[in-house]
Amino acid sequence: MRLSCEVIRDLLPLYYDKVCSKESSSLIEEHLAECPQCLDELQKFKMNLENPTISDGKIKVMENISEKWKRDRRVSFTKGSMLVSALAAIICFIAYNVIGSKVLPDGTLVEPFALIPIGYIFVLVFIISLICNFVFLKKYKINTK
Repeated sequence: MRLSCEVIRDLLPLYYDKVCSKESSSLIEEHLAECPQCLDELQKFKMNLENPTISDGKIKVMENISEKWKRDRRVSFTKGSMLVSALAAIICFIAYNVIGSKVLPDGTLVEPFALIPIGYIFVLVFIISLICNFVFLKKYKINTK
């Protein structure tokens, strides 16, 4: 049975991957023995799969995606640290006021004083994160122009 070149070209990927039936393989091999054009097609197919060519445009696109992902990750991290540090500072100051202070009968003052410097440390982290966020966003806007 003589098959057309179009049918053989449709079957070449299956033949190359060795997933077609024995009958199909034998028909393809018979055709390839007689048809140099289809044999060249199989060789091109082998070369494309074994040595794929990646154009400069595709490499550039992947690099741009990678850079954008890294920038977005940095900005997201700084926004997250801003949010967490602001909430922690607020919780520290509210907890200090809720717990309150009292004077014991022996005259010693009891208060959760440690919450004040901890709250200010969180405020400092918030400010640093805010500055980093502005720097990353400004750098991102300069690079996109």
